[in-house]
Amino acid sequence: MKKILLLLGCAMFLFSCNMNPSKEARIQKLETEIQQAMDKINQLESSMQSLEGMNEDLKAKLLELESR
Repeated sequence: MKKILLLLGCAMFLFSCNMNPSKEARIQKLETEIQQAMDKINQLESSMQSLEGMNEDLKAKLLELESR
């Protein structure tokens, strides 16, 4: 009797640990959203770097015009 209950308990434990497909789909969706957010962040960082470069150029031109 104890062996049957132990076997039944182990079987229930193993079957209850299987991942739900809907959970898997949600995790995959979140992973794609995270990847899209990272892509947007990278785009914003590159845009910001180019704007900083342009800003430095404009500051240099402004100083040149003020010194004339």
